[in-house]
Amino acid sequence: MRAQTNWMWALMMAGTAATVLSAAAPAAAADPKPGRWKWTEGTIWYVPPAGFPAIVSSPDSNEVLEVYDQTVYSIDRYWKGYIWGYQRVQFWQKSDQMPVEPDADPTCARMVGSITPEGTLNVSFTPLGGGTRTTGVGFMQRFDKAWTMEMQMTTGSDDLQISHWAYMEYCDIDKKCPLPGIKGSAQSFLQACRDLDMASGAGK
Repeated sequence: MRAQTNWMWALMMAGTAATVLSAAAPAAAADPKPGRWKWTEGTIWYVPPAGFPAIVSSPDSNEVLEVYDQTVYSIDRYWKGYIWGYQRVQFWQKSDQMPVEPDADPTCARMVGSITPEGTLNVSFTPLGGGTRTTGVGFMQRFDKAWTMEMQMTTGSDDLQISHWAYMEYCDIDKKCPLPGIKGSAQSFLQACRDLDMASGAGK
């Protein structure tokens, strides 16, 4: 009888513990809502001046070189936590006077990735025409009372790598959005990539 009482007591305590743990666990399915980032569709994200600095490194040297990085990408579509659009990036020396002219030969990529309901980001950039894919990771963060993408990545080859992180800011794709580091708007900066993709036949 004592053994049965002990067994029932243990079972009751296990049930109580499970209830406590269940109550303490975050209800990810209920809050935040799965579609909370739907508003990002139709936005353009760009690096603000504070996020320009990036570093170039080589396995053959302990020295690093500081460069400036203006990354811009569009979220043309959002679907069930997935995002896709275009990306363009341009680097220049810190000593160059800003805003700099856009490169005549743009560095463009297709952007595709995901945003979890909790705001975790995983974004892939594949160069138009092929090449090494770059993956950026990060989080949706409140910064200065506005949503930003806190992104970071490292890319390059065996000989040279570039590392960069920034709080990326956004504007609506149909509104004026001048770039802080490059002459022109974010829309015109990205349009060169859209035109390049259409000219290749892949963007049809």
